[in-house]
Amino acid sequence: MKQTVKEKVLRVLRTKLDITKKYVAAVSGGADSMALAEGLRQAGFDFLVCHVEHGIRGAESLDDARFVKEFCRQRGIPFDCRTVRAPEFRQQEKLSMEDAARRLRYEALLSCAEEVKADYILTAHQKDDQAETFILRLLRGSGTRGLGAMRFQRERILRPLLTLSGRELRDFCTEMGIVWREDKTNQDLQYARNRVRKLLIPLIEEQFSPAATDILCRTAEHLQADSDFLEEMADQELRHRWNPSALGGQGVLDVSEWENVPDVLRFRILRQFWRQAGGPQELTGVNLRDLAQLIEKKSSGKKILLPGSWQVLRSYDKLILFSSENLKADPDEEWWRYEIGWEQIPFAGAGEGDKGRKILFPDGRSVCISIRRGMPSYVHRRQMIYPLSQLRQLGSSLEFRFRQPGDRIFPLKGTGHKTLKKYLVECRIPVEKRDHLVLAAVEGEIVWIPGVSNARWSMDQDVNYQSQDWLFINLLG
Repeated sequence: MKQTVKEKVLRVLRTKLDITKKYVAAVSGGADSMALAEGLRQAGFDFLVCHVEHGIRGAESLDDARFVKEFCRQRGIPFDCRTVRAPEFRQQEKLSMEDAARRLRYEALLSCAEEVKADYILTAHQKDDQAETFILRLLRGSGTRGLGAMRFQRERILRPLLTLSGRELRDFCTEMGIVWREDKTNQDLQYARNRVRKLLIPLIEEQFSPAATDILCRTAEHLQADSDFLEEMADQELRHRWNPSALGGQGVLDVSEWENVPDVLRFRILRQFWRQAGGPQELTGVNLRDLAQLIEKKSSGKKILLPGSWQVLRSYDKLILFSSENLKADPDEEWWRYEIGWEQIPFAGAGEGDKGRKILFPDGRSVCISIRRGMPSYVHRRQMIYPLSQLRQLGSSLEFRFRQPGDRIFPLKGTGHKTLKKYLVECRIPVEKRDHLVLAAVEGEIVWIPGVSNARWSMDQDVNYQSQDWLFINLLG
């Protein structure tokens, strides 16, 4: 026996939704949303109707709000109306009126759901809307993710009517004796969606197939399945490359051997990386192309800007994301400095271990500093030795600090001085670490980079270094 349209609508709702959950239904007053509200009521769901008035159509828009409110009053349905100002928001954010209204509408619906503690938001998008969305995204050049069009669920938003046509929902309203409002803007051909609905789809149905809407919706479903598979593959690849907390940023992506990653996964990995790091909004195609170029050019130290005043830094084989918050350096740390005069450094005899002045670095490491008679043995990088007489010629004190303009170093394995910047590049010190690298310096001469490199001192064959005093520093942690 053939189902009536009422039976079909109620069956779809009961199949797609959970009777134990609470919902906020977005109801504009049009046929689709009125069918959603009446169907939810007859199926026995716990829900509230939220009407969003966009401030676009003046008195007509206010009449829509009163119409939906009266519909709910007559049926005992909880009602809430939210007013937004799409024209002002459009101008402020440089958006189309459609985009401005949609963003504000979802913000209002989410706010309503939070206040009433609803589990989900329901919209009345149906099969015709799906076909239109597919065409609009096709014309924008979307990939499989975009061409999948609208899904039943996107976070807290559910679209239970996607398998029903607009005609079926209007027939349901007629059968239930429900009138609806017609939005005059739906006839305005300045809007791209209206041109697709009024001009393009009728032409396709006439010239190619009367079942065009069903065909387009099936294609969108196939692309959703393909996209889901590719997203899962991208997620698996991301797990091998993702570090959520390293190097002081929001996240780090290993891009070594990026050329071995299939092209079809690369943008997906970058999108997922951005989302997992907490990116404030979706990356655009331009953003993704900029990121791809940053990876391909292999320019370590280069930064680019991303939405929300975020930055991404390429550091050798890593992409490091920085939010606007963690880009703000701690001024106390930036100017950290510890100075000690030669006379303040204690003398330690042979075999006295770590007897000396201990100094704590901002990164949690510490050193023990002392003066010893005779050239001591030492472990390269973790310990530093230097003739005290030569240090006195460079300056009156030793300081531990971060790098400064004009710093230079005479590398232990080298033939002359180098600028510190050039030397750190040669040592492959990631750019994001350079400004927070603790240095031992006398004036502008770097005499030790703890844990990284020792500097070179002059050796004179006529000098008995075993009778000289030496500065000895031991890196403890």
